[in-house]
Amino acid sequence: MKCKTILTYLLLLVNLTVFLFFSPLCTAQDANIIFKDVAVQLTQTRPPVGTTTIREYRITAVLHNTGDRDSVNITIKLRDPQPGLNATLIFQPESYSLGPNEEKTFVFENWPTSLSGDVLLNISFKPTSPNVLETESNSGFYLYTLHIGTDTPKTSTPGFEVLAVLIAILAFLFTKQMRK
Repeated sequence: MKCKTILTYLLLLVNLTVFLFFSPLCTAQDANIIFKDVAVQLTQTRPPVGTTTIREYRITAVLHNTGDRDSVNITIKLRDPQPGLNATLIFQPESYSLGPNEEKTFVFENWPTSLSGDVLLNISFKPTSPNVLETESNSGFYLYTLHIGTDTPKTSTPGFEVLAVLIAILAFLFTKQMRK
């Protein structure tokens, strides 16, 4: 009887030791979606109408599932930053589930804007289904600052190059005079 009790305690101690050492290695991880990259590319500049120039951009966002499970279907949206518009634009594909360690590129083609200067683009993703609770692992946002130039051509200061050449010629003549 005493041997049975000792064996039971020993078995419990071994199980507890194995559980303490190996439990951090055996934890399951859910899907975790993150932005890997966001890029904005000018595709077309329309001819100006009066003082207004319309530019079209292609916006791409790459999402990555860092978890070890499939994600829920997610949708990426762009909140249009133009004043007066409260539009929400949806990237293609509209709804997509990312597998473990999978990357997916979402694209929004031909976003037209008449804005100029620094434009803040708010790109976000969340579960497609309204029945799925939004968490840090299945929703998020990315703020991208787009610099739309009203660049005026920059000109150099006239005469600076001439001054540099004159100083070089004078230095050459001075060293030549010193050698004589």
